[in-house]
Amino acid sequence: MCQAPDSDEFEAAFEALYVRYRDRVYSIAYRITGTTADALDVAQESFALVFRKIGAFRGESLFSTWLYRIVVNCAIDSKRQSGSALQKRTGSLSAVDGPELQDERENGPDDTAERRELGDHVHDSIQRLSPKLRAILVLRYVEGLSYEELCVALDLSMGTVKSRMARAHLALQDVLTGTLEPFGFVSGAPIPESGERRRKPGAGLS
Repeated sequence: MCQAPDSDEFEAAFEALYVRYRDRVYSIAYRITGTTADALDVAQESFALVFRKIGAFRGESLFSTWLYRIVVNCAIDSKRQSGSALQKRTGSLSAVDGPELQDERENGPDDTAERRELGDHVHDSIQRLSPKLRAILVLRYVEGLSYEELCVALDLSMGTVKSRMARAHLALQDVLTGTLEPFGFVSGAPIPESGERRRKPGAGLS
């Protein structure tokens, strides 16, 4: 019904779609733009575009993937236009810090707090990357998109996606170099994608 704007059911169908995706849209916008105000503007603009363009969606990809492309484009455009200063954020990459309740059950509150602090640190570091590199990291590790889905969401070839992902990893590695030792990572070791620790030899041993 969302693809039939003239139908009586369109408004209710679009509202249901909005409720379903608003949090994810805001999350992506927030992680790319770096500020609450910009993220709200991007989310509003994204849904306005969806409202106008949904009739053109042909189902050749997942709706969520199509939606993410709109959000990413709006977020990148917002950064280009505003050049707003990066602000410290309280959120963190889910790929790094994981579900809090599960962490507390498995690792205890102290380890959960340390992982949350690490997540905040990595998240703030990502804000120092370009919006395009931020976008691919967010879609890959926060939203869990496959490489094939990244191609659709970012409107890029597989080769370009792999190249941009590699550049994003290297850029993040450069930003984080020398900053992870307080969290127990070996200096110079590759940054683990899943938050797995590579502690210094003997760290944590009695």
